[in-house]
Amino acid sequence: MNQSVQTGAIWGSIEVGEDLGTFDYVMTVEMISDYRRVVDNPEAAYPTVAARHPANLFYRKYGGRMRVPNTGQDSEYFNPPVAGKRITVTGRIVDKYIRRDKPYIIVEAKAVDEDGRLIEVSRLIGLAREADEPAFAVVTRKWGA
Repeated sequence: MNQSVQTGAIWGSIEVGEDLGTFDYVMTVEMISDYRRVVDNPEAAYPTVAARHPANLFYRKYGGRMRVPNTGQDSEYFNPPVAGKRITVTGRIVDKYIRRDKPYIIVEAKAVDEDGRLIEVSRLIGLAREADEPAFAVVTRKWGA
């Protein structure tokens, strides 16, 4: 099948290395407490996981046009966030490819606190589809449905 038919015009226009911008927020004691309660771990150190940084940045730019359902996640953690510190998240497209006739995008986000401490680097591997395409249309092509 023709790649442009498989992937759509939006996927084709996304560039590897593309900057997805930044956002920031203050990590609060409440956010840390809520995360620890939800994951049932009073010692959980990285409530930033709940913020879904790569998806958040991707959808800020492409939310109404593209979807990237999560097919994998890779995260590295360096320093636990500190309550009261501002966290700045930057993101970019680090790869895109076709595997088994399906388009994928890898989005990477880096979170750094106001003191310059690297908190985490997270990568979302997403099965790309245009927003108006049914959720499982890309997958069902495999079976000719």
